[in-house]
Amino acid sequence: MIDYTDDDRLPVTILTGFLGAGKTTLLNNLIKSNHDNKFAVIENEFGEIPIDNDLIVGIESENIYEMSNGCICCTLNGELAELLFDLLNIRHKLTHLIVETTGIADPSTVVQAFMSSEQIETFYRIDSVVCLVDAKNIKAISADTTLAARQISYADRIIINKCDLTGDAELAETEALVRSFNPYAGIFKTSFGNIDQIPVIDTWSYAPPVIEDFSKKATGLRPGGSILQPVGFASIQKHQTPHHDIESHSYTFTRNFDPHKFNFWLDHLIEYYGGGIYRIKGIISFDKVAQKVVVQSVKEHIMISSGDLWENEERVSRIIFIGKKLNKLRLDESLIELLAGDLQRSVSLLSRTN
Repeated sequence: MIDYTDDDRLPVTILTGFLGAGKTTLLNNLIKSNHDNKFAVIENEFGEIPIDNDLIVGIESENIYEMSNGCICCTLNGELAELLFDLLNIRHKLTHLIVETTGIADPSTVVQAFMSSEQIETFYRIDSVVCLVDAKNIKAISADTTLAARQISYADRIIINKCDLTGDAELAETEALVRSFNPYAGIFKTSFGNIDQIPVIDTWSYAPPVIEDFSKKATGLRPGGSILQPVGFASIQKHQTPHHDIESHSYTFTRNFDPHKFNFWLDHLIEYYGGGIYRIKGIISFDKVAQKVVVQSVKEHIMISSGDLWENEERVSRIIFIGKKLNKLRLDESLIELLAGDLQRSVSLLSRTN
């Protein structure tokens, strides 16, 4: 377990998953199996009459906060922000905050609430996004709505629940489907929301060392693609499936980037196609910068932070994109031009996607 003694912000776990996946059952098990933690829970029930609040056990009712009569992802600029600031009054009594979204919420907007406000970032840090998947019904659900796929795509950890209701062959198909939406998240299997052996909290999924380790594993796959690569463009790996339009592309670079050009390019990438890029994660090596630079984004919001110093190791940049129809972005060509120093042409390639 990672221990950042200098980070005393309240960790936040965002629990998502489509209707009927078993989120509240898992939440109860999480609270029961972590006796030493003092939890607060923000519970979102879509409808005027709150129900799930009465189903949460093992936590004082005054630490359960209801957001009803609306989906949490539609009320971020109002009720949720106010609630987060109100929670600061009892911050000293808490060790962890859990936000359970309604089954029809897009978790990216919830994540952005914690990343896009400097005031909120001062007191809260996202620990991870956990997505619960119904092993029996996810195939039918994802065929009927793209929301379930987006929930999976944004997750750092995916828990396939209700495995007792499927056979081995069906469960293997479910896992393959989940991995096609998000090949990089940790996947765990369980039944009845039992998470005794599954690390759910205190994972530090957004911390620089974890992002670095993640990027090494994610880009350590066999290089693919036939595009002509210049010096410094080490590998390209693409994950695509004919069954849906969510893709993931990962890149490894052995040449340093110019920080100003890279940031300009990244801003334009988000500007031109931010809604279609679900997640960006990576470690970037910049010219004349001694530290590793951690790049993350959730939809349109970009977060750049400093990591550890580059020590006696090869300076390798690694970056991963997950999104919708990424091929139309011409990422490969644009990054090649960026490495070659032609920023204008690199950005021009991105602008042609519209």
